[in-house]
Amino acid sequence: MSVRTGRWRLAGVIGDAGLPAAGADTGTGWELAVDDGVIATLRPAPAGSAAAPTLVLCPPLLNGHDHGRGPGTVDAGIPDAPLEDWLDLLGRPVRPRGQDELVGLAADAMLRAGVGAAVFCVNPTGPDVVDEVRAAARAAYTRGIRAAVVFPVLDAGGDRRGRRRDARGAGAAAADALIAEVERLAGELADEVAGTPAAGLVDLQFGPVGPQWVAEATLARLAEHSAATGRRLHLHLLESPAQRAWADEVYPEGLLPAMDRLGLLTERTTVAHGTQLRDDELALLDERGVTLALNASSNLRLASGVAPVARAAAKVRAACLGLDGLALSDDHDGWAELRLARGLWQAQTHRRVPGAEALALATAAGRAAFGAAAPAPPAEGRPADFVLLDLSPWRHLFGHPDWPLADIAVAAAGPARVAEVWVAGTRVHHRPEPSSRPEPSSAQAHRPREVPA
Repeated sequence: MSVRTGRWRLAGVIGDAGLPAAGADTGTGWELAVDDGVIATLRPAPAGSAAAPTLVLCPPLLNGHDHGRGPGTVDAGIPDAPLEDWLDLLGRPVRPRGQDELVGLAADAMLRAGVGAAVFCVNPTGPDVVDEVRAAARAAYTRGIRAAVVFPVLDAGGDRRGRRRDARGAGAAAADALIAEVERLAGELADEVAGTPAAGLVDLQFGPVGPQWVAEATLARLAEHSAATGRRLHLHLLESPAQRAWADEVYPEGLLPAMDRLGLLTERTTVAHGTQLRDDELALLDERGVTLALNASSNLRLASGVAPVARAAAKVRAACLGLDGLALSDDHDGWAELRLARGLWQAQTHRRVPGAEALALATAAGRAAFGAAAPAPPAEGRPADFVLLDLSPWRHLFGHPDWPLADIAVAAAGPARVAEVWVAGTRVHHRPEPSSRPEPSSAQAHRPREVPA
């Protein structure tokens, strides 16, 4: 049975937009109550209350760009390699799996780590792309994770180096047919979950895979449809040195200005990676309200370069983090990714980055990428979307002037410290009480939400 009610005493709250400033344990802590999936109470405990325990509330981590790679590429027998070589290996897994298993296992692992929402860019494994996107969406909402599920669009990808500028693509009729098919699927998925706790968990988006592999006419048609309907776009952008070389050769006047003229750069668009972005291009993304998802682990594993964390954080208000299904340990651990991104940020600026600044990259900054499935910041009267962290090993740091709660969480949190995860009003992960019994397997760790037959 789904758990939608609870009461807690908290040591503190890691704040977010919509919350008052929240500090560490000062003796009384905070009170949290959820009634029928809605946060009924989130406020400091009254004076004279008993000493607070060591649970800390945090907004859920958001994975702004992923592919749902299940147990990971090592399990699939796909070695790390430079991106353009790796793409050929990606299509030849030693251990193939379907989208339901790939996305489902990835979602399970993310929830255990406190990742409450993820963007799943579907990499088709067969010819029926619609069925695979449908399976990915169902796998996400049955696990209880919020998800932007991205329908891949690729009509000029015959050359890994990138298309010619005048590539014709599939043509206007094919583009319109694809748009109609995606809209039908979006309606079907919405009807499936209407009236259930899974309603609103999935936002279907268009995924022109990258400007180098989609014809200009198709890109313009998708942008036009996005402007008319509000449906978001999600695409890879300047991920590798080879893509930078293609862009500079084919668009000597600038790839991003060309994308802007096609209508692609808007507040309805997310671009991923951006390892090769220049400062003027970052500024244009910010000016247009584009969300940029950085993927530090993936860029290292695929020899693409170093994620421009510091420059992006300085120039793009909507810069966030994504795992890309390529966490360093294939474990979908958003906390480890956050520490890597913070470390790069500090190395690139030669200054200390406060925990709250770093945590914003993994929470608030990425909300727009999820469209209608985005979680709201935790606050009274809103659906319960939050993580409860058990920071008991570091209680001695609570209240220390050098250790705000956000800094403790960024430095030390991980799947083992995630006590509970709530998504859209339902508890989707509860850490077992310590015992001599072994940890549950990934297949046993979560009960799927109840969904219509």
